[in-house]
Amino acid sequence: MIVSRRDVDAYPLLRWIVQWGWLAFIVVAGSLLDAAVGWAQVPCSTSSRRLTGTDYALLATSTTLLAADWLTSVDAVRRGRTPELNVFIGPHPSVGRVNTYAALSVVGNLSVARFSKPSLRRTVWIVLSAVEARLILHNFAVGYHLSFKI
Repeated sequence: MIVSRRDVDAYPLLRWIVQWGWLAFIVVAGSLLDAAVGWAQVPCSTSSRRLTGTDYALLATSTTLLAADWLTSVDAVRRGRTPELNVFIGPHPSVGRVNTYAALSVVGNLSVARFSKPSLRRTVWIVLSAVEARLILHNFAVGYHLSFKI
């Protein structure tokens, strides 16, 4: 759907559709790219410690959403209109601090794969994905975009 910026700002429902469209695109694209790699690495016989296709899909989704949150946070820091709500990086962090926090978040997300109980790691990834999706939608609603100028 290609719509002018003026039309999107004039109609709240259209703005909501565009924001959800971006989020859906981010999740689907990241999941498809990462899930293909995960399916290729899954052995035939799986134990509880090995990751399955579901695990790889959840890992890819949560990592993609972390990346999208990072990119919108970089845009927020550069614009400096509102204080950051994350207590770990402070109200007015630098772009470097946001980049460091995002990298550590991704490392922490990847380390969840080491959990031996599949239900626990899946729960962590689902909750993380839900929280990140809400944060990204909030950032889009406030007017921030995916900033690829890192």
